[in-house]
Amino acid sequence: MPKRTDLSNTFCPLGRSAELLGDRAVLLILRELFFGRRRFEAIVATTGLGPQLVSARLKRLLSEGVIERHAYRDRPPRHEYRLTAKGRDLFDVLYALRGWAERWAYAPGETGGGPAMRYVHRACGADVGTATICPGCGEPLRYGELKGEPSPALRAEQAARSGG
Repeated sequence: MPKRTDLSNTFCPLGRSAELLGDRAVLLILRELFFGRRRFEAIVATTGLGPQLVSARLKRLLSEGVIERHAYRDRPPRHEYRLTAKGRDLFDVLYALRGWAERWAYAPGETGGGPAMRYVHRACGADVGTATICPGCGEPLRYGELKGEPSPALRAEQAARSGG
């Protein structure tokens, strides 16, 4: 396999972003953190990634300042992971990827006739579709302002992946 070019020192902002976000595991871990899943075991279960891979990517996200580690139990020691301001700023990136996928990544009817993930604006209750501005009240959509409702197909997939 050819060696991957390190883009961490390029002046190209897309190259620098791709150095961290161009990893599928990182995107899936960030998705789980945005959904409020903060504990290692939950991230492993819902992403379907192996524990060694999740551990390595969490360490990378920690070193990049995207997440912080917080103890929630002393004996045995257990930690959870929380997004920093830098990590929360990635919401728009993941939301844009979700919007693209809802429009282009599925065959007709594959998700059960609607989006795989439906979002509702918490402030006004409007279904936002793939908009970045709420169609109900005109406010920009930001981290923490949306409530996600998975389609039946996505809900079944999530239940199967998490073993329940």
